[in-house]
Amino acid sequence: MEIEYNNMTNITAVLSSEDYRTFTQKVDIASSKGVEIPHIVEYDTVLDTYEVTLLDNTKTMEELDRITS
Repeated sequence: MEIEYNNMTNITAVLSSEDYRTFTQKVDIASSKGVEIPHIVEYDTVLDTYEVTLLDNTKTMEELDRITS
């Protein structure tokens, strides 16, 4: 997983198919706990990767891990 911080506003991660599946499962768990994780996804058909950008700059991938643990 490659994570990029864009001017500390949005976090972007490039995920493999397996990592993306895990990410979506964690987003579903967070949602069931009342925590929304707004994000956008772009799929790269050539590299078979998913570029996920978190739209809420108060949320991080680490926080998503904490919420879903």
